[in-house]
Amino acid sequence: MQTQPASWAAPALNGAAANGQLRSLDGATEFGGIELEPALDAVERRLELDDLRGWDPYDALCSPLFALPVLRSNRPLRYGAQQALKRCRWNPRALLHVPKQLNPVSIGLYLQGQAQRALRDPSSAPWRRARAEAALHELARKATPGYHGRCWGYPFDWETRYGSVPAGTPTVVATGMIGNALSVAHRAFGLEQAAELLVSASDFVLCDLPRIECGDGSFCWTYGPGSRQAVFNATLKGSRLLAQAHAVDRRDELLETAERSVRFAIHGQLPTGAWPYSLNDRRVDHFHTGYVLDCLRAYRRASADRSAERAIELGWAYYRRRLFTDALTPKYYDDRVEPLDATACAQAIITLCEFGEIAPARRVAALAVRELGLPDGSFAYQRRGRRVTRIPFLRWSTAWMYCALSRLLAQPTDRTRSAMATAER
Repeated sequence: MQTQPASWAAPALNGAAANGQLRSLDGATEFGGIELEPALDAVERRLELDDLRGWDPYDALCSPLFALPVLRSNRPLRYGAQQALKRCRWNPRALLHVPKQLNPVSIGLYLQGQAQRALRDPSSAPWRRARAEAALHELARKATPGYHGRCWGYPFDWETRYGSVPAGTPTVVATGMIGNALSVAHRAFGLEQAAELLVSASDFVLCDLPRIECGDGSFCWTYGPGSRQAVFNATLKGSRLLAQAHAVDRRDELLETAERSVRFAIHGQLPTGAWPYSLNDRRVDHFHTGYVLDCLRAYRRASADRSAERAIELGWAYYRRRLFTDALTPKYYDDRVEPLDATACAQAIITLCEFGEIAPARRVAALAVRELGLPDGSFAYQRRGRRVTRIPFLRWSTAWMYCALSRLLAQPTDRTRSAMATAER
């Protein structure tokens, strides 16, 4: 197995950087004694050394044990084993012969991080463009065949409470996350392949995803072909993708369909401003709420439709008030703080940046690096009190934190804003 494609290899670093000693020249990348730029460099190196391959919280069924006759067909047993392995503090995957895999969502998060880093440092754009092109090649190769457009799923069988999902089954969640990365990469690098994949993915959303129609003309997409789950953040990932595709393919159908699905999410918002996970699961958690807010903002930017304005305001107020502690620790649920979760931290950074709260985003980033960062540049899964599940799930933890830190450090700092203002005068 190839451990590091040449097209993803890091350029030559000076000795200090190679030893993890790189210090930023901009003080805004340090917070609370935590240097964020070296942490970002370290996680990028870790992803590339691992060839973006890693374990996942939901990959238990890749073990050859689950190919045995009884375990192959017993859904309650398979679901229970998957949950047990997900929650296990030590990692038996090597023992169970669960392979490290290349997940299309990890590729998308890496692609988005490369684009964001190129925007921050234009001098790095030429070699980051080469990495982005390699990522696009892999995404094209990893797309699930047999649908109207490019689409993606996870590379392992997994069980939900509602049914079984075979490896490669495309979902609006995976496709929507990758679509967002394609949109960012197209803007950063002008890569036509990114635009082509994005437009193709919009055909999957339009033509292949089942819909649950409402009487007022609004609808939600289900999680994927064969699913009947009505999940708010999943639907809005489809809405965002269509609006982003419209930026490069001006079909009216894209925005008209996106608007109808956005209406479903607006109507599903609770009077408090919160969004439950789905119509059947009324829990309110951190990262799915962040996804909803990010998708609505991206839809508004791409479509110029202001109909979601009030929903965004209410949702943002609830998110800031109920999904952080007073010390700005991201809560897992609105009524429970623990566990401190890598995806929740990453999404908190991204959403805070989206709403212009850069100082709080830096505080969350410093917390995540301090409490979940591992010496090799990867990130632990979760912390409960003093107990840390140190398994560095690549998609869930390390790739998400790479994308989040890239987004944070791409934000204009007080110093650069001052410099820009001086230049404009």
